[in-house]
Amino acid sequence: MSWRMVFVFCLLSLLPPQAVAQEARPAGKSALLLIPEDTALPAMAMLVASLRSSLWEAQDGPISLDVESLDLGWARGPAYTQALHTWYLAKYRERRPDALIAFRSDAIQVALQLRRELWPEIPMIVLSEDDRLWEQQPRPERVAGLLLHYDMRATAELALRLLPGTRRLALINGSSPWERARQEQLVRELQPLLAQRGLEFIDLSNLPLAELLERARTLPDDTTVLTFTFMTDPSGRPFVGREIARMMLSASNRPSFALHDTVLGLGFVGGALVSYEAVGQQLGMLTSRVLRGEQEEFLAPLKPAPVDTLTVDARALRRWDIPRDRVPSGVRLAFDEPTLWERYRWWVLGALTISGLQALVAGGLVVERRRRMRAQAELLERQRLEKLAEMEARRTLEQLAHVSRVAALGELAASLAHELNQPLAAILSNAQAARRLLNANPAELDEVREALGDIISDDKRAGEVIHRMRALLKRGEPRQELHSLNDLVREVARLVANDMHLRGATLELALTPSLPTVQGDGIQLQQVVLNLLINAMDAMADVPAGQRQLQVRTASPGPGQVEMSVQDSGGGIEPSRLALIFEPFYSTKEHGLGMGLSISRSIVEAHGGRLQAESPPGQGALLRCVLPAAHTESSP
Repeated sequence: MSWRMVFVFCLLSLLPPQAVAQEARPAGKSALLLIPEDTALPAMAMLVASLRSSLWEAQDGPISLDVESLDLGWARGPAYTQALHTWYLAKYRERRPDALIAFRSDAIQVALQLRRELWPEIPMIVLSEDDRLWEQQPRPERVAGLLLHYDMRATAELALRLLPGTRRLALINGSSPWERARQEQLVRELQPLLAQRGLEFIDLSNLPLAELLERARTLPDDTTVLTFTFMTDPSGRPFVGREIARMMLSASNRPSFALHDTVLGLGFVGGALVSYEAVGQQLGMLTSRVLRGEQEEFLAPLKPAPVDTLTVDARALRRWDIPRDRVPSGVRLAFDEPTLWERYRWWVLGALTISGLQALVAGGLVVERRRRMRAQAELLERQRLEKLAEMEARRTLEQLAHVSRVAALGELAASLAHELNQPLAAILSNAQAARRLLNANPAELDEVREALGDIISDDKRAGEVIHRMRALLKRGEPRQELHSLNDLVREVARLVANDMHLRGATLELALTPSLPTVQGDGIQLQQVVLNLLINAMDAMADVPAGQRQLQVRTASPGPGQVEMSVQDSGGGIEPSRLALIFEPFYSTKEHGLGMGLSISRSIVEAHGGRLQAESPPGQGALLRCVLPAAHTESSP
C-alpha cells in the first residue's frame, strides 16, 4: 500500500496545474462513474459497458462517461483513502461533470465526500447494496438511487430444492472490509431459514486461501456450499475472484452455488444470479432521467433493482446427478445441451436397423413405383377430364351468355324497332323532298344536296343500330382487347335510350374522363352493362313514371382499378336477398329466368373483377362492378 501513496503524492507534486486541468470538453453531457474495483474484472467491465450503451440509447445528444476504479477491495487503511481523495480533488477540480455515479456502498461514501468538496450542486446517482444509505442524517441531497440485493436466502432455498438431503450450509467469502460487512447481512438473511430447517452453518470466510481449499476438500457429504466473493484473505493479499472460484470448484467435494452471473459456467450449480448487464442498463436509465431534470427521483427512497434471476447450470446438474425434475418451474436452465447419446442416439439406432430395413425398402420401392405409375395415369386422366369439363363449362357459359343477350334484345325489340323506324322514315321523307326539288324548274340543287346529306346521316344512324345489334347477337370465341369502359357504357346507353324513354325513365351518365382502359372481350363487357341497365329498369317498374331515375357512374377507386356503378330509384333490395340475387335461377321478376345477374358476375370474375350489390336506405339498389385496369391507359 505504501508504494501507492508515494506514487500518488509524487505525481501530484510533479504535475503542473495546467496538466491537471484538462482542456474544455466539447458540448454535450458528461458523467463521472466511480466503481469500487478494477474495470478488468468481468463484473465491472460488463457493468461499465452496459451503462455506457444505455446512456447513449437514452440520451438525445452525445454524452461522455469517465470511469474511475477505486480498488477498494485490494487496498486498506485511511492513508490510502486520503491519498485517493487528494488525487481526485486535484484531477477533477477543473472538470465539472453533469452527474456523479457510484456503485457499491464503499465507493458511494468516497463519491459523497468528493461531491461535497468539488460540486455540491450536481446530482448523484447511486447503486447501493446497503439499504441503510438513507438512514444517514442529514440525508444527502439531490441523490437518486437503486438498491441491489444479493439474494442469498433465495439461493439457499434453491439449493435445498435441488439437494433435499442437505443438513449443512457452508459459506465462503473474502476478508476485505466490504466483504465482511456484506457477510453480516447475508448471514442475517439466512438465520430464519437455518432455524426453520434445523441446518448447521459452517463459516469458511476469513480463512487463508490454502486453508480454505483444504477445508473445501473435506466437507461432509450432506453439505452444500454457498459463495459470495473472494477479493482478499486475512493477510490482505489481493485475489481475482474468478480465479479463486476456479480453484475452489476444483478442490471442493460438494456442489456450490453463487450470486454473480459472471461465474456461471465455471461449475457452480446455480443461484439467484445478479446480471451486471441489467445492473448497468437500469443505472443508465436512472441517470438519463436525472440528466433530463426529473426531480422526483431525488425524493424517493432506494428502489429495488430486479436484476437477479434464479438460474441453474444443466451441466452441473449432470455432474452432481441431480434429477431435472427437481428444478422448480420458472428457473432458467442454462447450458442445456444434449449429451452425446441424446444428440446421436437416433443416428446410432438408425445405423443398427438400416441393414435390416434394406430388403423391406427395396420391396417397398417396387410396390411404390407401380402405385406411383397408376397414380400418375389416374392423375393424367383426371386432369384431361377436368380440362374437358372446364371447356364444356366455358362453352355452356358462353351459350348462356348468348341466350341472355338474345333475350335482352328481345325485351328491347319494340325500342329497337322504333330506333330503326326513325332514321328510315327520315330517309324516305328526305328522298321524296329531293325528287320534288329536282323536278322543280329550275332545280334547287342546294336544297337537294342538304336532303342527300340528311339521308346519308340517317343511313349511318340506322347502320350503327344494326351494327350494335349484330355485335350483341354474334357468337364467337372471346377476344382479349383493350377497351374504354366509358365507350362501352355510351354504346349500350344509346341502344337502350329509346326503351328507357318508352318506360318513362331518365338516364344520367356521370363518366370520369381519362379512365384507364380495361382488357377483355368487349361483347361480354357490353352484355354486363346491358344486363345491369335492364335489371335497373325492371326494378323501377312500380315507381311513378316521372320518378324513374337511373344513374351510371364510372371512376377509378384505386391504383389499377376501374369501377362502374349502376343505381336505380326503385324500392331497393332486402338485406336478406343481397346474397341471393347473383345465384342462378333466382329472380324477383314474375317471368324472369334469374340468369342475368349470375351470368354478369361470371363474366366479371372471368375478367379478374368483382360484382357486388348494395341497398342504400331510401336510394334504391346499387350494383358496383370493379375491373382491373390494363397496363396501357387510354382516354375515353
